Amino acid sequence: MWYLCVFYHRLLSYRRAEVESLAEMFGVFSSLEWRLPENQHPDSPFHLVNLPSEDIARNIANRSILVKGIYELWGEGSSFEQLEEAIKSYPEDRKLPYLTCETTFKVTVDSFGKAISFQEQNDRIKSLAYIPFKVSLFFLLSSFDSI
Repeated sequence: MWYLCVFYHRLLSYRRAEVESLAEMFGVFSSLEWRLPENQHPDSPFHLVNLPSEDIARNIANRSILVKGIYELWGEGSSFEQLEEAIKSYPEDRKLPYLTCETTFKVTVDSFGKAISFQEQNDRIKSLAYIPFKVSLFFLLSSFDSI
C-alpha cells in the first residue's frame, strides 16, 4: 500500500535509509519501493513509499527521527479534478474506518518551495467537500508548479 512519507527537511541523504533500516527492524526484508509525487523536487520533504501494512507505517513513524509523519495515500493528481476522481475511486473499505462519527479529523495544507496564503489554504480545504469528512487526518501537498 502506498503512503505519503513527510520528512523533516534535514539530513537529506539519510532520510530514505533511515526508513529502510526501520522497516527491516520491523520485519520488512525486501527493499522498499519509493517514488516522488508528481512535480516534486528530489529534496522535497514529500516522498511516496510502498509499505506492507499500516502497522509497519505506524511503527516506522513512531521510531524515526527524520519522519514527521506517514499517511495512507488515498489519491493523487495534477489537478483538483484528478485528485477528486482518485479519492472517489479509492476502495471504500479502506476509507470506511476513518469516516465514522467516532473519529476526528484535521486537514493540513502543506507545501514545499512556495507559500500558500491562508485564503488559498481555506479554498483548497473547501474544495475537498466531496469527502464525507469524519477522517482522522488528511494531508494535501503542493509544490512549485503543481495544482
